[in-house]
Amino acid sequence: MAMRDSVRGFMSEVVDGRGGQASKQLYFVLFFLGITLIVAASGIEQVLTGAYLWAIAILVVATALAYGLPWKRLAPGWDALVPVMDIAAIAILRQLMGGVTPAVSMLAFIPVIWLAGRLKVTGTVIATAAALLMISVPGLMQVPQLTALAILQALMWPVMALQVGLLISGALTLIEAQAASSRASPREKEVLLRHAASQEQLLQNVIDSLSAGIVVVDRYGHDLLMNRAQQHIHQVFSPPENEDPNESQLVMFYPGTAIPIPAEDRPVRRAVLKETFSNCTVAAGPTGTGAPTFSASARQILDVDGERDGAVVVFSDVTPFFEMSRAQRKFVADVSHELRTPLTSVIGYLDLVMDDPELPERSRKHLEIAERNAEQLLTLVSDLLQDHISQEQGAMKLDLQSARLSELAAQAVESIAPRAASGGVGIEVDLAQTPRTDLDPARITLALGNLLSNAVKYTPRGGTVTVRTSTSDGAVQASVSDTGIGMSDKEVAHLFTDYFRTPTALQHNIAGHGIGLTLARRALVAHGGQISVRSEPGKGSEFTLRLPLDVHEQPPGRVE
Repeated sequence: MAMRDSVRGFMSEVVDGRGGQASKQLYFVLFFLGITLIVAASGIEQVLTGAYLWAIAILVVATALAYGLPWKRLAPGWDALVPVMDIAAIAILRQLMGGVTPAVSMLAFIPVIWLAGRLKVTGTVIATAAALLMISVPGLMQVPQLTALAILQALMWPVMALQVGLLISGALTLIEAQAASSRASPREKEVLLRHAASQEQLLQNVIDSLSAGIVVVDRYGHDLLMNRAQQHIHQVFSPPENEDPNESQLVMFYPGTAIPIPAEDRPVRRAVLKETFSNCTVAAGPTGTGAPTFSASARQILDVDGERDGAVVVFSDVTPFFEMSRAQRKFVADVSHELRTPLTSVIGYLDLVMDDPELPERSRKHLEIAERNAEQLLTLVSDLLQDHISQEQGAMKLDLQSARLSELAAQAVESIAPRAASGGVGIEVDLAQTPRTDLDPARITLALGNLLSNAVKYTPRGGTVTVRTSTSDGAVQASVSDTGIGMSDKEVAHLFTDYFRTPTALQHNIAGHGIGLTLARRALVAHGGQISVRSEPGKGSEFTLRLPLDVHEQPPGRVE
């Protein structure tokens, strides 16, 4: 009983908006220590780095101030000192860990809520400024190439801090006004109610002034709040014949495709299902129609008891960034088109020279190498041009032929074998012969080649890459697994986004452009197939390509 009363008293001080600095700091420290123990378990050397020790030192000083300063005799503005120091500690830890640990980033909301609850709008401004200076600016300084998307992602935390702080300060203001009105006389109640309504209108005006769409749902999935921008976005996704559609009736597509997003994978539904995510892109129409594109992020709402009480989903219009990407692709296509003519001429004249019977054998070999590389360059230029045409038309053009997936996998393995051997990576094959099916050999070979290239690239020396083919349930499939560095669930969620590079790849300076998996996915979608991935950090990844098969084909054998 005494223990329960102590815990209840501690939590009362944590949620107290007028004091309890020491208890609030202890509450934050417990979370920080939990993360430290997890980091230490994975490798104590990470905790003993200078940056991590600086973060701990700042946390120790902040805790000492929380317990030592005479808060009741200090001006209210001093209350911001400790939570700002906590944000600084989080910023150091987040930069040290590469910004890939969601728990570290979400930890920043504790001092943000503290500041908003104690100092209202002033605390919200302080929290936003601290997040901007301590999280966003250092993050931008580490970006290898400053782009609009990088700036948008870096500004996400200050914007979220501002939105959360305004919602909390507005809600607390309403609660305080309602509490005061219950104790006032009827006339005072009327004045207070009008004031509360004014504050509510002020809160609504604040969120209506934001260009980002905001929708708040309760724990049961019912809409609680939707600002003006979100109402407009909702209309953009609404079908013409339905003025008030539900989530499953919205017109919503995967960007760059003509594939509708299933109801359970749409942003609001994912938030209702207790999922937290960032940068989920959706389009209001199929590719080639000029449909607006939006990026959605969701965070769960917890009540004072730590229980889930709903979710906040934020939609941002990223159409200009997609238009910029489309313009870049058009530029690449124009350059590719202009390069085809001189390359064709070079290959033609090389053929003429090699037809000379008096050409020395050594010179012929050199010219054959030059011709082979020129033809490879011409193929690459043609693929770049075809990729642009496919994206503009909304579908990839396929040259369907009867072929076996197992034979294409064998050719891809043969091509990657020298590179794997030079990198000290072993390749194991288990290629069950698959039936013939109609497919585009060049596109499927490119997809397999990209998967094998990535597997070899992300597997350290001494590791193994395994390639398998099989037939089951009316489909043929090929899998490429490795014992490489692996990926987190958050990285996997963005893996098939154009130009996405995992933070792990960037930290290890692994070369790449983030386009190979996107091209592989487009090829599989164009065939009516699927590509899936399973991965775990430090334990490798497995990619699986699956193509539909005519059920009347003969049963498979095995490739020797």
